Amino acid sequence: MMLLKKISAFVISCGIAVLCALPCYGEEEKGVPDILSSKSAIVTECSTGQVLFESNGKEKLPMASVTKLMCMLIWAEEIEAGRMHFDDIVKCSAFASGRDGSVIWLMPGEEMSVRDLIKSVVIASANDAATALCEHIAGSERDFVKLMNDKAKSLGMNDTQYKNCVGYDEEGHYTTAYDISLLCGVVSRYDYYNEFFNTRLDYVREGEKAAQLLNTNKLMRYYNGIIGGKTGTTDNAGYCLAVWAKRGNMTICAVSLGCREENDRFDACENLLDYGFNGFELYKAEADGSKLIPIEVDNGLRKNTDIRVKRLVSMVIPKGSKADIEYSYEIAEKLTAPVCYGQTVGKVTATLYDEVIFESDIISVYEVEEITFWRAFFIILSKIFSL
Repeated sequence: MMLLKKISAFVISCGIAVLCALPCYGEEEKGVPDILSSKSAIVTECSTGQVLFESNGKEKLPMASVTKLMCMLIWAEEIEAGRMHFDDIVKCSAFASGRDGSVIWLMPGEEMSVRDLIKSVVIASANDAATALCEHIAGSERDFVKLMNDKAKSLGMNDTQYKNCVGYDEEGHYTTAYDISLLCGVVSRYDYYNEFFNTRLDYVREGEKAAQLLNTNKLMRYYNGIIGGKTGTTDNAGYCLAVWAKRGNMTICAVSLGCREENDRFDACENLLDYGFNGFELYKAEADGSKLIPIEVDNGLRKNTDIRVKRLVSMVIPKGSKADIEYSYEIAEKLTAPVCYGQTVGKVTATLYDEVIFESDIISVYEVEEITFWRAFFIILSKIFSL
């Protein structure tokens, strides 16, 4: 809490729109992104999962076609595993053909490539195309929805439940902005859809049967660094949007659920993305080699052991605050054999504005066996015979 207050003061004094934003501070809070009519909103950094700002991020809400992000993840995994290919041919069922809403008017028995079906979903959110692909993988929508829920559970999306694969309003079909941000972080690792995410207008089929695909994500047309995202709209869900963008080494995800007006979701997510990029930077913890000197080992076959920091991770910090990070080291002065490889010999801690932002064990690089009488005897003996 102290960290957040100090960051807020730092932001105000520097005029930068930065605030580490889980709680709110009412009138004292500055630089908070305008989320307009969003019922729920969140902005995170994808590689670390750090939440930079949220408003009702854990509220369970319908998600409309943002549902299809989970479909895209499972499709990507199928492609990655070699079980599905872009040139595979899929036959449309009567059930898939009967889907309403956004469609490409697939006919029962019609065949179309995986590539064209995926293109139809990513660009134009086609419900019939999505259903055909899901049936192609799992045999039925019901069985594919089970895959969706299993995957959600494995990702830690604990407040998400799917009832259909396209996002229709249905009792028990819900998610949270936070859970969607987790999903976006995983989907963003794949580049199979990037071409389609950035396509404004395309077609499937030719001639009179051609179906126009118009990208409904307006941010794709003008936001610097945008990579992917998914819109969604239903009566119960309102206007929803989940997007991610990359600038430099940082990928930011923004989610807005339940907007009353169509443009509000785009403006809200644009504000969230700006908030992340303008206010924060990705920082990797550092190790001070001058502190990591070998430690003496008593009664060991080695006189000492080298040491290292066990893990150096990346984190998001307020932009311009790197110089204020302070490191402290606690390291054993001496060890007694036996010493195991990877044995904890100390700890390094990094703080920012008196708040801990990083901790890691310091470990032994070598295994050092204890020297005993017989061990020493055999070592001496082996050296004598080696002469």
